[in-house]
Amino acid sequence: MLNNADEQRSSAPAHYAELLSQLTLARAEMKPAQSSYLDFLIAYQLAYSGRHQEAETLLNQLMSPSHSALMRFRASYTLANVQMVRRQFVDAFSNLSQAILLLADIEDPKWRNQGLLSAANIYSEAGLYRESIEFIEQMAPQAMSDRDICLSQQINYQNQLNLRQKVSVSDIEKTIDICQRANEKMLSHLVRLQIGWYYLQQKQPAQALQSLKLQRAEVESTGYNRLLISLYQLMAEAQAELGEAETALQLIAELEQAAKDLPYSTPLVAGLQLKAELAAQLGDFQHAYQAAKQFSEAERAMRDDRSAQLLAFQLAKGELLKKNQQLQLIKEEFRVVELENQLKNQQAQRDSLYIGLLSLASIVLVYVTYQLIRRHRYYKLAAENDGLTGISNRHFFDLQLQKQVKRCKQLQKSMGVIVFDLDFFKLINDNHGHDIGDKALQATVQICNHFIRSGDIFGRIGGEEFAIVLPDCQPDKVLMLAEICRDAIEQLDCSHIQSGLKLTASFGVSYSQISGYQPSELMRHADQALYLAKYNGRNRVESYDQMQTNPGRPLIHSPLR
Repeated sequence: MLNNADEQRSSAPAHYAELLSQLTLARAEMKPAQSSYLDFLIAYQLAYSGRHQEAETLLNQLMSPSHSALMRFRASYTLANVQMVRRQFVDAFSNLSQAILLLADIEDPKWRNQGLLSAANIYSEAGLYRESIEFIEQMAPQAMSDRDICLSQQINYQNQLNLRQKVSVSDIEKTIDICQRANEKMLSHLVRLQIGWYYLQQKQPAQALQSLKLQRAEVESTGYNRLLISLYQLMAEAQAELGEAETALQLIAELEQAAKDLPYSTPLVAGLQLKAELAAQLGDFQHAYQAAKQFSEAERAMRDDRSAQLLAFQLAKGELLKKNQQLQLIKEEFRVVELENQLKNQQAQRDSLYIGLLSLASIVLVYVTYQLIRRHRYYKLAAENDGLTGISNRHFFDLQLQKQVKRCKQLQKSMGVIVFDLDFFKLINDNHGHDIGDKALQATVQICNHFIRSGDIFGRIGGEEFAIVLPDCQPDKVLMLAEICRDAIEQLDCSHIQSGLKLTASFGVSYSQISGYQPSELMRHADQALYLAKYNGRNRVESYDQMQTNPGRPLIHSPLR
């Protein structure tokens, strides 16, 4: 009965609940291992029904050393999934690391596949698409059920589309057949959405809309919001491409309603951006302005959420490396002790060998410790800096901003914030490719670094968006630095990157004299000044104190920024 319930966890929830009720009544007759198995199945049901705190408590109990390696393995990766839903990213990646360590002790390929699938799904949700694909490639094909194939293919399509790799509609349709054969209706809908996404990427909105409309009724009948928001967002994109702005806005309204409990979701952020663009196209500038503000706030929240996920991944990766090295150290120590005991029973002429082995073990210990310290420093640097440009990432920039604001407030020192981004950067990516876009970002950072003081904080806070914090700096000097950087970017020779490429940037400036000593206000006011610079023609510097608020006109009316 336990195995039967396990097999029907996701395919037949009603029958699964009935089996659990029968098993709970029979708990008194169970052996300890069977009782633990039942606790795991109950924890899964609690998580599925949204009672995540209760599920987390039960799964933590199942991870104690008193339980089998298989139970601890399954509890670890299931708990990681629950914690990802609850946005507990550090704990989620930490528990996933525990599952990965236990993988070597799991002989049954069926359960190894389950753990690898769970890891692939978590990494894909965190935007680590290549790492997710690597986990799927480690799965044993001969032990994969139809459900395993369905889920692995759904995750793979998501990874490949985000990496802009080639995906075949015929392959997606074959996977849908497999999902239906496994009675996995929810997964079948998720896979079918990939067809709509594929057609939109191929600039075929009519085909995308036709495919999405066919599954709309069934998707809405599930009531599963994560599925609904993806459907509405893709349909709105297709309607907008076909020039049906009013219909697209109606779909975005349904998207916003379904995404009330999913504020960090990618479909919601994409829908709000499209809403601002469509409202501007229709001449409704007041609603366009409001939608642009909503999009800006949602996008920032999503970036912070993704940054937290990536930081958690780096910390967990470092922790996993540390545990592996500690395990290696323990093994080395045991080996030294074993050799020591053997040498005590040998003849006196072997003393020189004992000393040599002990010295070698000490050198190994020092070397491994040195490597551990180096790796720790490496992952700390990776967690604080942007991998492309080498300056602070959003998370570390925010920490340093708060620190400088607190210091300047205590000392009553003036400070300023500059926010800027490259004009029409989307066109650079679209016309020349992301590689050229990346080189343009690196060149921008390199030229600006020439003028930034050693005590200033320079960070990349978005795709093509940067920010500079200038502690102990008067407003006129802040404005002067912004203008110098703007002019330097405009004069930048990009011929070595791409023939004919010219860069310009728009700058927004705020000061503590106007915005006070609040990090959020300094950033928000600088951001609003940046939008004013965009509105006034781009390639210029605007400060928040110069703004004349007019909510009837939008600060952004071009999706190209």
